[in-house]
Amino acid sequence: ILPERYYQTWKHLVYPMGHIKPSFPMPSGGITVGMVEKLVNDCGLDVIIAAGGGIHAHPDGPRAGAKAFRQAIEAVMKGISVKEFAKDHKELGVALGTWGTGKTMPKV
Repeated sequence: ILPERYYQTWKHLVYPMGHIKPSFPMPSGGITVGMVEKLVNDCGLDVIIAAGGGIHAHPDGPRAGAKAFRQAIEAVMKGISVKEFAKDHKELGVALGTWGTGKTMPKV
């Protein structure tokens, strides 16, 4: 999902630099619920996921989009795949049905 340049930036953000605390990586731009699992696996738990479009473009509205992201995060935190978790979580299922996994949102 993430290009090599992002990994280089991410490494610099979390690299220990004496008294300077590490920063949070913040991937953004077309992030969907289907990417949450890979983002957390790649970046760890200390990450901010900027999910504006992935929330607001949910077919059932932004409230459902927010729920879908929370459900994806909950799944990852519990060690359950988002595809499996979506079977019992409507909002996540609809979002995965729309965008799938590992893909960014289409440019409009």
